[in-house]
Amino acid sequence: MHLDIITPEKILFSANAEMVVVPGTLGDFGVLPGHAPFISTIRPGIISISEEGGKERKIVILGGIAEVVPERCTVLAETALDCAALTAADVQAHLDEARKAMEISEDEQARSDAEKKLAFAEAIKFIVGETLFE
Repeated sequence: MHLDIITPEKILFSANAEMVVVPGTLGDFGVLPGHAPFISTIRPGIISISEEGGKERKIVILGGIAEVVPERCTVLAETALDCAALTAADVQAHLDEARKAMEISEDEQARSDAEKKLAFAEAIKFIVGETLFE
């Protein structure tokens, strides 16, 4: 099946995949070729991709929507990062920025946005932390 992960800035991923696991709002869901059509909102978390040939890839996503049809899965993401190229400094910068946003949030909307940023930063650290923070 073909998988596209698209952010407002760019197409982050566009290739065939054997399977993808997406963090849906109501729980993680796996998509295989031939899956029944549906649409789901996405919560902050990790998209796990099993590429053709057995390669595994992890992408951290802040939120968005996913559309699934039998031959394709399309993810429209608010923000997403492919964690393969991140450094420890990148991860720390995301954490610092999110914590600062929490400190200065003055209203409910700003607090909600800051909580999303922090969840995103923590997901990034969880994925890459095992190799970068040892």
